[in-house]
Amino acid sequence: MATRIQKVYGKTPREARQKAEKEFGRNISIVKTRRISPNKLQPDKGSNYELTIAVETEVPAKIPLIRPRSHRQDPVAIQQAIERVNTALTANTYGRQNAQIDSEFGQDPPYSESPGFSSPQNEVVSVSEDLPPEKRAEKTPESSLAMDYLSTELNEIRDALSILLSSTKISDNADLPDEVAGLYRRFLKSDVEAELAHDLAEAMLTCFNDEDGKSIHEHLTALIQNIVKTSPGIKFGEAPTVVALVGATGVGKTTTIAKLAIQYCFQKKKVALITTDDFKIGAIEQLETYSEILSLPMEVARDPEELEKKIQKYADFDLILIDTPGRSQLDVARLRSIESFLNAARPDETYLMLNMTTRNTDMENIIKRFGSLGIDKLIFTKLDEAICYGSILNCAVRYKKPIAYFTTGQDVATDIEVATHNRIATFLLRGYQKKL
Repeated sequence: MATRIQKVYGKTPREARQKAEKEFGRNISIVKTRRISPNKLQPDKGSNYELTIAVETEVPAKIPLIRPRSHRQDPVAIQQAIERVNTALTANTYGRQNAQIDSEFGQDPPYSESPGFSSPQNEVVSVSEDLPPEKRAEKTPESSLAMDYLSTELNEIRDALSILLSSTKISDNADLPDEVAGLYRRFLKSDVEAELAHDLAEAMLTCFNDEDGKSIHEHLTALIQNIVKTSPGIKFGEAPTVVALVGATGVGKTTTIAKLAIQYCFQKKKVALITTDDFKIGAIEQLETYSEILSLPMEVARDPEELEKKIQKYADFDLILIDTPGRSQLDVARLRSIESFLNAARPDETYLMLNMTTRNTDMENIIKRFGSLGIDKLIFTKLDEAICYGSILNCAVRYKKPIAYFTTGQDVATDIEVATHNRIATFLLRGYQKKL
């Protein structure tokens, strides 16, 4: 006789037991029953209870009780392999490639282009900076396409090798298969919440058995698309569309107002700026400077009644952007002051801005406190200063708010982009990369 351990799932303990008896007969022993959280990433595993049973069988168990560990390579050897790949696929190597383009290069690159204001190119590593000027001048559209294609391939190789290296540093972690152990570790390092990181890594297992040949990045993008809402930007309705930005002190509201104004000016929209921030020293002067550079009207509203009048003044404009004072989420009295301005403005959309360098716990507290103001969408700022990006995922999943924009630097003309699932996957796998 041999004893085989099995796990059976059901919405209730009784349903799980019935499934077990139906599949393995009544000669079973219940080892453990535990309540589990449904896996949002794998609907077929959306059960509430896990039943661990022992099955007596005369046939030796086909599946060993302990999952055999796959052979692990020496971490030093893997790191050397990564370095060899990085060295071999440098800009100079690309420059020596045959100029002929394979028919495969004529297809769309593996990574889909993310929609944005400035029509950004695919997320690739620049391969032309190391070439001499005369070589860069010779670059043709065909060679550029080949370089882009090879660059995305390089990114995928780096992803796979880095994940493999991570797997060698981890022992037992949440019963995950070896193939995705490195991904789980990577998600945790990026501050993704443990349960979400586990579900995400577990769901990525299909990536390693994909006959369609999708990349790790593409699989992760598809999973994120199932659980994260994004927004294509400001939704215009009947003019004027009024948009208010709120957030904690120092999150970058005034600069983001200017970035949005520039982008919608490019789209031939009539834009007006209004600030209610007469608290921070230099806040009015800063917005005035931007309005002069952009040749846009700018107003100051010091109380809710004045704000309502200023909005009416620009009733024939397409977009009115309202800047509000930065407030601590713990300062209840001043949050109520912002609320009075918003009640007067009746904005079509209110955006909560979140600093990407803020700790996970503090960011959650900010969302809860500012949530009373009626938040419609999220903007994550200062991504170029952060090293962990899991908060994007955590906040989007926990609070169900669409992510609208990412800001990525101080250049008001370029350093803002529409949030996409593709971009979030890049942050989790490779960290921040400047769009080319």
